[in-house]
Amino acid sequence: MSGEIEAAGAALTAGLAASAIDGSKGHGDGGHGACANCGAELHGNYCAVCGQPAHVHRTLGHMVEEFLHGLLHFDTRAWRTLPLLAFRPGTLTNEYIHGKRARYISPLALFLLTVFTMFFVFAFTGGAMVNGDGTQATASAAEMRANIATLETEAATANAEMARARAALDAIPPTIAEDDPAREAAVAAFEAAEETADDKARDIRTLQRTLSVVERVTAEAPKAVPGAEAEPVKVTGMDLFYEEISQAAHNGDITVNTGFKTVDKKILEKLKNPELAIYKIQNTAYKFSFLLVPISLPFMWLLFFWKRGVTLFDHAVFVLYSLSFMSLLFVIGALLSMWVAPLLEGFLAVTSLAIPVHIYFQLKGAYSLGWFSALWRTFFLLIFCALALSLFLLAIIVLGLAG
Repeated sequence: MSGEIEAAGAALTAGLAASAIDGSKGHGDGGHGACANCGAELHGNYCAVCGQPAHVHRTLGHMVEEFLHGLLHFDTRAWRTLPLLAFRPGTLTNEYIHGKRARYISPLALFLLTVFTMFFVFAFTGGAMVNGDGTQATASAAEMRANIATLETEAATANAEMARARAALDAIPPTIAEDDPAREAAVAAFEAAEETADDKARDIRTLQRTLSVVERVTAEAPKAVPGAEAEPVKVTGMDLFYEEISQAAHNGDITVNTGFKTVDKKILEKLKNPELAIYKIQNTAYKFSFLLVPISLPFMWLLFFWKRGVTLFDHAVFVLYSLSFMSLLFVIGALLSMWVAPLLEGFLAVTSLAIPVHIYFQLKGAYSLGWFSALWRTFFLLIFCALALSLFLLAIIVLGLAG
């Protein structure tokens, strides 16, 4: 639960920070006389010198109102910005770049709010959009041990059959042609026996990992009331993934080579407790989400470095609004995975199409491009997005595990 509380606090902080960055000044109520802040003469709702509202409220109700306004940002700019962000991103980006800014939420404020909202939602949905449910009710540990013993017997039989098939194949004289029916039958028999043996070995490994998780979860679970029937232990795909990583780290099967032995040692130590490692990576991801912007800017520059009148500021606005849109898509996907799971697959399919289409129209409108110029830049930008995301993930993994 601490993760959810921390995520909620981060989202709240992001909302307030976004409001401060966006320069919201509250609501003026008209005034006259001298400004309470700088002493300048008032002529209207706001001070012409410092911008403070003419009327200074001193009620708790107004403080709550300003808090909610800063956190949720439900003013007219939100209703102007969000529809354009979704359906006319090029117009939004172009107008903000060229000075029409008072009517829209600034790209930095929107980025802060949407990214931290995304991590806030992920904390409560448990990342179901990425991980899937994968929950399965398991048998008791004793029953699982019996199943493993049965599988081991079946695996021994399969291995013996594979050995016989191998011997039969080796017994065929080398003078027999490759396409001879007898040789082909022997090869097919050996391959079938080998596949069966591999399947049995894989099933045993899976059950052994599941048993390890069940034993750990059972040991950590509250003791059942005497006489009451114990509820079955539930194991998810992520539980099995954590167990596999933990065992590999303890057995020395994972190699880390960052070039710094101290960092490598810290990362390997963290991987012995994968759940904590994933939590630290998630924590680092939203704290350092701003790194996506400087990582993306060089790629944007490569697309326009010969084009006059295009600046890094333009690229920063483009990247921030684009990342805000992507964050909102992930928020919707995470909520669907929790409430309307059957729709998630269709939503992901739509998203895979929506992202390149959104990038195309944002490029076309933001930089006043023709359809062909926007199209080829979209192609390369999608590649650059994959590279930038890879660099970001690498950075947060190292920062999260080595910190």
